[in-house]
Amino acid sequence: MPSLLAATTPLFLLIALGALAVRAGWMPREGTVAMGRYVLSFALPALMFKALAQRPLDDIIVAPFLVAYVAGSLIAFAVGLGVATAVRRTPLFDNAFFGLGVSMSNSGYLGYALIAQLLGETALNAVAMAILTEVLVILPLTLILIEVHHSREHHGMLHTLGKVVRMVAQNPLLLAIGLGLLFSGFGVHLPGALSGTVDLLAGSAAAVALFAIGGNLAGQRLHHGLDGALAIAAGKLLLHPAAVLLMLALVPAFDPTLTQAAVILAGLPMVTIFPLLAQRYGQGERCASALLVTTLASFVTLNLGIWLFAGPR
Repeated sequence: MPSLLAATTPLFLLIALGALAVRAGWMPREGTVAMGRYVLSFALPALMFKALAQRPLDDIIVAPFLVAYVAGSLIAFAVGLGVATAVRRTPLFDNAFFGLGVSMSNSGYLGYALIAQLLGETALNAVAMAILTEVLVILPLTLILIEVHHSREHHGMLHTLGKVVRMVAQNPLLLAIGLGLLFSGFGVHLPGALSGTVDLLAGSAAAVALFAIGGNLAGQRLHHGLDGALAIAAGKLLLHPAAVLLMLALVPAFDPTLTQAAVILAGLPMVTIFPLLAQRYGQGERCASALLVTTLASFVTLNLGIWLFAGPR
């Protein structure tokens, strides 16, 4: 346990430093928002491209991992959606963000840093597969449900689906993963100057992402609806990893390192843009509270979960 804390504590301290920098006025919050956009649009795509393009295609997509992670995430989404609908007594589609909150991890920002620190770069394909799950399954499902609920009187289903497809297709991470898979499949390599540029961008991803998470959290407050925020936090930190663990037990065995990665990724807080997405539909305050509570609690739950289920065997 001490060695585990020695590996994870610096990551959370960097998040805390970002929060302190904003709260103390050393950096405007808008600065960390821009840092987050830089990571999402440039550094993390470069990292994903580099991690995939340099590996054999057969080593990147591990079908049992993908099946277990997708199925576990969908179970968490369905439970979150169903429980919120029953408790709030509101229309099913109006609770899509509860499903998103318990099933979409911060795989890119925090997940990459944790996996690289604990399991090494050989396990980064797990991060890519988690991101594919989130970008191609969980996020589109949420957007379709919420858009159908909010625009059903003005637009048809085809319009809603087209809007969601455009949003997904323009995601820089998805484009980088697709390009990395193409380079891997055809054995293509970037020329020296471009390769060096990608390396520089990729190397900046972890520190900038963690600092940006902290800076964004510094602007969050605990608003009304704390009960709902606590429920979302419990679902994300407990239900999601439990569902993935269940599905891992049902699929054929694969590399134990990737099994550990799946548990770690599922146990992460939700994606940082969670409240920003929800804000467009009038649910930003509750989701911002959930993000803050979940991130603070995850230091305990992640370390305990990694120690119990994803530690060295």
